[in-house]
Parts: sequence; structure tokens; C-alpha cells
Amino acid sequence: MLATAQSFVLDTAFRTNIESEYVNSILPLADGTVIISGRMKFPGDMSFRSGALLNLDGTRNLSFADVAYMGGKLTRWNDRVYAGNGPGMRRQFLNGTLDLSFDMVNAPYFSALQGGDYLVYPDGRVLMSGAHTLSDTVRGFEGLYNLIWFSNQGYLDTTRTHRKGNGAVYAFKELGNGQFICSGTCTQFDGHPCDKIFKVNADGALDTIYHTGVNWGEADDYLPLEDGRIYFAGNFRRAVAPEDTLKLARFLADGSLDPSFASPHFTLGVLPGGLYGMSLSRLHDRGQGRIIAMGNFQYVNGLPRRGICMIDSTGAVMDVFDDCGVGPYVYQNSTYGWLNGIMPDADSTHYYIWGAYNGYDDGTTNDLLQRFVTRLHGGDISTAAHTHAVPEAPMSVYPNPTSGACTVALEALPRNATLVVRDALGREVQRNNVTDHYTTLTMAHSGVYSVEVWDARGRMATERLVVE
Repeated sequence: MLATAQSFVLDTAFRTNIESEYVNSILPLADGTVIISGRMKFPGDMSFRSGALLNLDGTRNLSFADVAYMGGKLTRWNDRVYAGNGPGMRRQFLNGTLDLSFDMVNAPYFSALQGGDYLVYPDGRVLMSGAHTLSDTVRGFEGLYNLIWFSNQGYLDTTRTHRKGNGAVYAFKELGNGQFICSGTCTQFDGHPCDKIFKVNADGALDTIYHTGVNWGEADDYLPLEDGRIYFAGNFRRAVAPEDTLKLARFLADGSLDPSFASPHFTLGVLPGGLYGMSLSRLHDRGQGRIIAMGNFQYVNGLPRRGICMIDSTGAVMDVFDDCGVGPYVYQNSTYGWLNGIMPDADSTHYYIWGAYNGYDDGTTNDLLQRFVTRLHGGDISTAAHTHAVPEAPMSVYPNPTSGACTVALEALPRNATLVVRDALGREVQRNNVTDHYTTLTMAHSGVYSVEVWDARGRMATERLVVE
């Protein structure tokens, strides 16, 4: 059952009819419609769309430009919206038509090469990362650059000192003091050695004091705190602990790992590795030390969390989203269960989540028609968390506890069902096709396990098994 807070309850009045492939970013508008950006096909589409507008019920609004130059991150600016588009970016009006007063594509001195991230300043100027070619011979900016400033018309800002390293900068975030935290493939930046996650000053010069020691992987998102600490989400390792791959970690103001935060352990569960494997892509600050983490995962610290979870300030997994989340989506032989973000609407009465998935379960309602963008009721969870009563399972496991062997009995025999056994960390230790109402399991090691039954619609039942 849901606690009285009634937060993050599925709104079944909103359903998209997107057929494929993913949604990268969204922008809720004041009238309740939502601009979406990604790579998408709606019914009848012969080719992919990079942008669209959703009505209040999730259907496509046909008044939006039929061809929108989007695909990447959306950022509102006055009555317009900036959008990542291929390796570069465009600016459009809220109806999806191109704003011709911003032209980065035909701007002199600049050629987009490898896309990254971007920041829009209040006056419409842009800072963009990645790895792009500059040919400003007059001011001496030639070759590949990673942090590049543009005017609000899309022209190279010739008053700034653009910065470069020996790789690409894929993600960056502005900090409260004007500095930026960056991540990418560089081992050198601005003429100095750097970590894979590093910090630069407001002018782009490397902060040579800040050291994270990250020498492998990268961060896809950051959540800065007022005291200088920063959460990193991604897939990375530090030189001092090369055996420890971190998905979510908190670093102190000097760049060292915060020992008071126990990094959670994320696993894929039944999802195959797919194109991206286990990934953590976005963080959202929920306040009071709590953060929402999203990505392509099925378990966190052995607890069922399908693409979304809430973590407290110590790294513990909270009850919110217990056994909730998205269902699997198969595209071109790759399986996803991926959430790429969460955002409130204009008045914060609802939250939108988006990514690549098929179905959403809020713990009470499992709506298999939810696809790619879902709307949840907002609510307040300041004093209460979601606690979900597990429905009566259509199976039983006995004897339980067992000394090694047990029987799984199913009340009904699903078609093409699979029996999956996981250990306490969510790692799969057995998988069997279900061919009878009774299946015998032989367990070789003592411990606490979960026994799950899956069919094409998703997970049908779970039982806890203790092996002594």
C-alpha cells in the first residue's frame, strides 16, 4: 500500500503512443503540454523524429513543427528553447520552428565535430563542450577545443579564451562559485595533467588544486552541494582503488572521496548488457539530503529498483520506489529498462520521467501501456516513504528455510516463463525455463536469495528463500 504522502503515484490519464526508440530530454510548458527530444517514431512515421510536443493526455500535438532540430538536451530561454542537435545545437521557438537568428551551423571559425554538453547563460550566450574544430587564425584558436563560448546569435565569442585538452569533454556542470566540474576522455587539459573528472575555473582554466584521482571512466551527471561536496553519477574508478567501479559517489570539496557516504551497488538483474550495460545517468535533488538516481539498472544493494531509486545522505536506499520502476523495452535485439531523468511540471503537482522503457509499476498499478514518458503525481515525502505491501504471490517455495533443495510451486503455468534466482546483491545465480507447475531448485551455498518468475510481460512473483 502507499503511505499517506501519495507521492510518485502513476497518472494513468497520461500515456504516449511513441513506438521507438528513446527520449533524451523533456520541457514541460505552463499549459500542461510537454516538448520532448530524442529519437522517436509515432504511429505512421516512416522516419525518426528528433522532437515533438505531447498533449495533456500524452498524445502527439500535431500543431508542433513536423521537423524539429532537436535530439539532445532541452533548455528554456525566454520564449524559445535551446536543443542539442547532432554534435552541435539549435534554438527554436516553442512551436518547434527554427529560430534563424541563432545559427551555429554556418558560423565562421567553428565546425562541430564531437558533441558534449552545453550551458545557456541568462543573456542567451552559450558554453559548449565536446571536441570541436576552431579555425580562428587571427586570435590563434586553431585545432580541437573542448570548452567553447558562443554569442547569443551562435557565433564564436572572440572575446573569450577557449580551452582544450587531449580528448573530449562530454559532461560538465556549473557550480555555485562559477567554476565547472567536467568529465571526459582527457588526461591533459589547458596544458596540465588532469583526472578523468576535473574542475575548471569560470574562465575555463584548469583548477590544478582539485584532484579526484579518477583515471578510468567518466561521470554523466553531477549534483553539487552548498558545502562544496559533489555527487558524481556514471561509471568510473580511482587510481587508488582500481578494482572498485563506482556508479554513484560523493566527493569532498578538495576532490577526495567522501568516506561518510557508502556508494550503493547497482546491478542489471535480468536485463542483458545491451549497448550501454549497467549505467547511472541522472541525479535529482529531492531535498533534506535525499537524491533520486536514474539509469539502466534493476537492483540497488540487492533491493528491486527498476531504473529509479532514492538514496539518503549516507548512501542507504530508501523505501521510496520499493519494487517500482520501468519494464523492459527491446529494440534491435537490445533490451533496455532505462530512465534518463525526472522533472516537475510548471506548478510541481506532477513529475515526468522519461527514457527507453515499456511499462511502469508504482507498486500498486502496473501499467504496461506506459512508454518513454510517464507522469507521476508529485506529493510530499518529507515525513513518509512508500511502503509497498507485496501482493499475494501466485507461487510458493518450500521447504523454506532449506538445507539445499526446495520446490517452487506455481498456481498457474505462464507461457514461456523463466525462473530466476538471485543472491543478496542481486546477482543472478540460477535461471531455469518453467515447464511444469513444480520446479526443483538445488542450492549449493547458504545465504538469502530471491526467487523470481518472469514472463514476457515482466516479473510476476518474488519469494524470499533462506538456505542454511
